[in-house]
Amino acid sequence: MLDPREPDLRRGRTDPVSALTVGALFVIAAALFAAAILAVYTYSTPDVELPLVIAIVLCFVVVLGANLVRLAVRHLRTGTGT
Repeated sequence: MLDPREPDLRRGRTDPVSALTVGALFVIAAALFAAAILAVYTYSTPDVELPLVIAIVLCFVVVLGANLVRLAVRHLRTGTGT
C-alpha cells in the first residue's frame, strides 16, 4: 500500500559532477586547514602559503565553473531556455 506506483529509476544513479564536487570540496577544506596551519608556522615554510592559496582558489573556480556548465546544460536540455 505504501509502495510507489512507479519504480524510481533515478534513485541509484548519482550525478558525476555532484560526486566530483563533493570530493573537490573535501580536498579544498583539507587544503584550507593546511593553509591555516602553515599561516601560523610560517618560519619553517615561508614560500608554501601563497601557491597553496592560489591552488585552492583555482580549484574552487574550476568546481564552480563545472557546476555552472552542468546547470546550463540541464536548463537547455529540458527546453525551458530561450
